[in-house]
Amino acid sequence: MALLEVENLSHSFAEKVLYKDSSFELYKGEHMGIVGQNGTGKSTLIKLLLKELLPDKGSIKWQNGATIGHLDQYAIVDKEQTIFNYLKTAFSNLYELEKKLNDLYAKMAEEYTDEIINKVSKYQEALDKNGFYEIESRIKKVASGLGITAMGLETNLKNLSGGQRAKVILAKLLLQKLDVLVLDEPTNFLDKEHVEWLSEYLVTFEGAFIIVSHDFDFLEKVTTCICDIEFNKIKKYKGSYSSFLKQKGVQREEYIRNYESQQKEIKKLEDYIAKNKVRASTAKMAKSREKKLDKMEIIEKPQFTSKPHFRFSSIETTAQVILEVKNLEVRILLFSFT
Repeated sequence: MALLEVENLSHSFAEKVLYKDSSFELYKGEHMGIVGQNGTGKSTLIKLLLKELLPDKGSIKWQNGATIGHLDQYAIVDKEQTIFNYLKTAFSNLYELEKKLNDLYAKMAEEYTDEIINKVSKYQEALDKNGFYEIESRIKKVASGLGITAMGLETNLKNLSGGQRAKVILAKLLLQKLDVLVLDEPTNFLDKEHVEWLSEYLVTFEGAFIIVSHDFDFLEKVTTCICDIEFNKIKKYKGSYSSFLKQKGVQREEYIRNYESQQKEIKKLEDYIAKNKVRASTAKMAKSREKKLDKMEIIEKPQFTSKPHFRFSSIETTAQVILEVKNLEVRILLFSFT
């Protein structure tokens, strides 16, 4: 059963049609990338999936009980909290369970029943199973990976910049055990080393996720399927980003061949109709071809666009001095002519 089912989705923004009768599904464990040219509606799709917008047509259904986390850097949080205390809220259910356990221990001092003992055993087992006693080390591991430790875990959220705040919110999402992560441009506020860490983390993520990103190297590492938005359609491709490009390339070539073949057939039919519809002996045949032309499902002219992708090689910096300037003086002589 799919975690997410999108059926016959249609949506417009102002007078621009973004998608028309598009369908796709997200299954457990799938790592999906959303790609498309600027303005095709990638971020709008995220808002539709999260029910922040209503589609013009179609349905979006999440599996009942599925837990979904969204990277929202503008989320309302208690800004007086420290980073560390905020990240601890990712485990609020376990802290509540610990409180219940401590209450039971206090109650055992007054009464010692089988019912209390069984509850104590059940709660303790749940805490152990969910790694309650490793929470602090897990927080520090994720905070370090995303470059949050350098900010100081005791720093208040109110003292963070927008990018720093987004890092902290992302860290909380990663610490929670969610069925689905929905991330819109998660690498925008990360340095190269932190992008690498996030890539490695997401590759081993057991849940499903949907990511919008312009970082194609990042998508190549973390995705198992791609949803491409083009020509008002959302089409899902299985495999990595590079696999998607190959599949799309093959389909484009086939589309062009079919278009050119159809154009030749259309011209042939039109020429025959023009020459023969006025002749009594061939008018019937011309009429037949005219009907065939009217019923033909016309393939639209290809208007493929490809976003340029530049990859520049880099070299490590060297300790060797390339240029050294000492005691430099520069004089500028000004002449006045009268």
